[in-house]
Amino acid sequence: MNISVYVPATSANMGPGFDCMGIALDLWNEVHATVSNTPSIQIEGYGADSLPRGSDNLVVACMRLLYDRCQRPFPSLHLRMVNRIPIAAGLGSSAAALVGGLLVANELLDAPFTRAEILRIAVEDEGHPDNVAPAFLGGAMLAYLHEDGVTHVHLPLRDNFTFAVVTPSFPLLTEKARGILPDLVSRQDAVFNIAHASFLTAALTTGNVALLRRALDDRLHQDARKTLIPGFDEVVAAAKQAGAIGTVLSGAGPSLLAFAEGAPGASTIAEAMVAAFKRANCAATAHILPPAAIGAYTRVKLR
Repeated sequence: MNISVYVPATSANMGPGFDCMGIALDLWNEVHATVSNTPSIQIEGYGADSLPRGSDNLVVACMRLLYDRCQRPFPSLHLRMVNRIPIAAGLGSSAAALVGGLLVANELLDAPFTRAEILRIAVEDEGHPDNVAPAFLGGAMLAYLHEDGVTHVHLPLRDNFTFAVVTPSFPLLTEKARGILPDLVSRQDAVFNIAHASFLTAALTTGNVALLRRALDDRLHQDARKTLIPGFDEVVAAAKQAGAIGTVLSGAGPSLLAFAEGAPGASTIAEAMVAAFKRANCAATAHILPPAAIGAYTRVKLR
């Protein structure tokens, strides 16, 4: 039996939706598993030269999480991973590994867990749902973890948005980007973010570009995190001048996500952002990514 799982990239927060909002993007990692007498891990794409190939590999660790819950011995497998999502870039590579590992393991175990249970396990392991929920379910998501499970709502996106995603050539670990955040925020800043996250929800679901331009500001995380990214303000300004509706930090960064109307405009915006990073002595790469309407899915072939 061959099991293949496909998981999309994600962008969390989307400006003011800190830790509770995210969107799936049309860039996919793959995990392929086959029972084998000789265990091995093959990695292609990002991390091919650096990711571990033992039990400390994140996909394998997440697979073992389900096997341990079922009190079953871990099988001997050949795993092939195709990584198209940049690592430590704010595009959900860890969430993709987590979701991919759990779904592969669930198939190998003859599906003892429902999709709702898999989602809760994934969110509990990650600690927050902003990447995991859209990676698992697709589209734009609002999600919140509480003692009874994960409450989540799809935001029905209008089809006039696409995204220019620009990633500078240095990693930024989530732990570092989260560690720089203050423990407390003022009431004024809290109200500011509640209002802007609410307006962002309305703008995305109605396609209201004028409202979206005003809804992307944040006071909870971006001002602190942008100090870790050379040229941040200049790149945002370049994106705006090139026609971006707005630009936000993707997840914890260092990738930046610019909202655009249509792919041609997104390409122009991406070029301007890459050039601005270059002026800040930082190489960067760009992707033009529409939203991914579906989340992670599985294919099983019987040999």
